[in-house]
Amino acid sequence: MPAKVRKLAHDSANGNGHAKATAAIAIASARKAARAPAPFQFRARMPMGEFLFAYLHRRGVRHSFGVPGDFALPTFAWLEKSPIQSITMTHEPGAGFAADAYSRLNGIGLVCVTYCVGGLNVLNAIAGAYAEKSPVVVISGAPGRKDREKDPLLHHKVKTFETQRLVYDEVTVASAVLLDEERAAGEIIRCIDACLRHKRPVYIEVPHDMVDREIPVPVDQLSAHDAPLRNESDPETLRAALDETHEMLAKAKKPIILAGVELHRYGLTDLAVQIAEKFNIPIAADLLSKSAVAENHPLYLGVYGGAMSSDQHVRDYVESSDCVLMLGSFITDMNLGIYTAKLDRSRTILATTEAIKVCYHHYDDVEFDDYLKGIAAFKIGSSKTLRASVPSSLRAFPFKHPNPHREPKPLAKAELTEPLTMGEVIRILSLHLDDNCCVVSDVGDALFGAVGIRTAKRAEFIAPAYYLSMGFAVPAGIGVAMANPALRPLVLVGDGAFQMTGTEISTATRLGQSPIILILNNEGYGTMRKIRDGSFNVISQWNYGKICELVGGGESTVAKTKGELDGAIRRAMGSRTLQVIEVRLPRNDMSPQLASMSAELSRLRGVKK
Repeated sequence: MPAKVRKLAHDSANGNGHAKATAAIAIASARKAARAPAPFQFRARMPMGEFLFAYLHRRGVRHSFGVPGDFALPTFAWLEKSPIQSITMTHEPGAGFAADAYSRLNGIGLVCVTYCVGGLNVLNAIAGAYAEKSPVVVISGAPGRKDREKDPLLHHKVKTFETQRLVYDEVTVASAVLLDEERAAGEIIRCIDACLRHKRPVYIEVPHDMVDREIPVPVDQLSAHDAPLRNESDPETLRAALDETHEMLAKAKKPIILAGVELHRYGLTDLAVQIAEKFNIPIAADLLSKSAVAENHPLYLGVYGGAMSSDQHVRDYVESSDCVLMLGSFITDMNLGIYTAKLDRSRTILATTEAIKVCYHHYDDVEFDDYLKGIAAFKIGSSKTLRASVPSSLRAFPFKHPNPHREPKPLAKAELTEPLTMGEVIRILSLHLDDNCCVVSDVGDALFGAVGIRTAKRAEFIAPAYYLSMGFAVPAGIGVAMANPALRPLVLVGDGAFQMTGTEISTATRLGQSPIILILNNEGYGTMRKIRDGSFNVISQWNYGKICELVGGGESTVAKTKGELDGAIRRAMGSRTLQVIEVRLPRNDMSPQLASMSAELSRLRGVKK
């Protein structure tokens, strides 16, 4: 048994309740690791459940999030025997959010649930994963093949036995119901391939009377699937797209790269940064791709999103650019600051895995990575001549950062007793962030306010910035900690969103995790009040300062002033247990980003104050 596990066992024996839970999990994990075959030897015939989880492990899954149910119990039994660690959450939506966040760091995530009551519960989280391109595999237990004979009214069934799969077809890129032993392994491989290739969820339904059956396994073909399949670019179309791109860049005086989320999903960030560095082109991110590029890079400007930009200088620079290279960006209302962004199509290049659009021209059959490699191959040379062939010469652009990022101003002694505002919460939080923190934001002002936070490493900011489902952040923090134990989740969540999935702090406690959770309490659905106020925005006021007593672990406190929040975060950073800080905010307060967006929307819509 490893020394760390022996230490936990010793603490447990001496009556430390938190250590008991942590020790139990650590010992179980150590025992599982000891019995897990390495490397796993696939056989020509294997039980379906054994193959399913062994293959998921081969493709990168190390943890599963879920809630068991009767139809799924035989599947969970195989999961328990596998090298994948199973994590039981308090509710299926939390399992889905955790798997989503996990996949953003790990490259693939897994959620396991039961039929309909579990599968349809987790559906919203999977819809968000689809919208934001998170590769999550959904495994659902299901009625058996024999159960389906004569179409009986079986518990958990909705309309037909196909209902759940048909619903999931709308939010996945591949689905399978494993009713045929001969085809089962191929269907599993097909779905997981699609998940990794498209970076979107897939659905696999496992009837309870099939999971123990032996199925044929194409052992000699498995290695061919270890890397996601890719299409080949049409050479002439690729050259035409690069020619027009080169022409735009050669004429440009002030280009900008908008680094989108697909750069991170497809492992292409380094290539985009290489392009920026080669030609001295500044980089901005959008709301969904914040921290896709390290935010301490000297070419990094900040987050651009129209009125929701992190700073006015970011908005001014992007909107005055004569060549905007949007690389891997989603064109959504949120990324465009609820349509307050001002980007002229005639000076915009939009390159994604789905399309390459240069100004008004659409280039089909061009792969995203091939296009980026082509731009990276452009040569530095004279700016006076424009050559028609690619690669050819471009100049390095004379970029000088308009407002280099500075460290946030420390609190003065006179400020310590001042009441908190959302802007000051972000400032104080920024004073304490280090390289080991991962900021996980829920929606609302937790998200808009966090736009101004700078992180030093990639993927250190995670939020549902397009789909905007409340309740994401607390369970997502669990997924982050499992995907990378070296990162400490720092969770920003409104009081309304916390009441949806905040019970998952009991899961974090059971796992021995130590997130720092800031509950931004403005007495209800604060962002909704900015749009339209009414009694429907009122929620019950919990005693958040007592929440850790309820779950039996961690520490909680309340901060009403700048000094109290500064001290609370300082103590939390020095602790290795779960920390909950209730941040009391004025009912009508908002971040500068939300205030800017609200003012511009009011102006655009002719709303009188």
